[in-house]
Amino acid sequence: MQLGAHLGLAAEFQTQVGDRVFFSEASADLGTRGRVALEAQAAWLLRNPALSVTIEGHADDAGSPSQNQEVSERRAEVVRRRLIQMGVASDRIRVVAFGRERLIADCTAAACAAQNRRAVTVIGPPLDTAAAGGTRGPSALDDPWVRRSPRRLN
Repeated sequence: MQLGAHLGLAAEFQTQVGDRVFFSEASADLGTRGRVALEAQAAWLLRNPALSVTIEGHADDAGSPSQNQEVSERRAEVVRRRLIQMGVASDRIRVVAFGRERLIADCTAAACAAQNRRAVTVIGPPLDTAAAGGTRGPSALDDPWVRRSPRRLN
């Protein structure tokens, strides 16, 4: 798959399906909106089985940096598990946790801070099933599309 085609699919996913799931403060529980969002994501991913994804967990919660890191890990993991339950192959999904490192809204108002309590599904490169006798291609550490994190979960 050409880079341009990949970027087009990533943009389609973000604009037509939605790439974010939001959470309540200090929680990794999926609400109704989150479950609906993940159903749409899973359906799209099942229609595009050659693509991998990275689930990014984020936090902006009261508490220590280690507590924020832990809740961001739980958020990313609950999204991964839900996508797998809906039929997305587990070997297509990577998980990273950022804690408070990548805020999209830097503010103190509750509605504003809530934007940071999220998991983002990032479309990655196509899987290389021809390499290594039908296994995955290069590791996520080699993928230019995978955003780096100090804490990889898998």
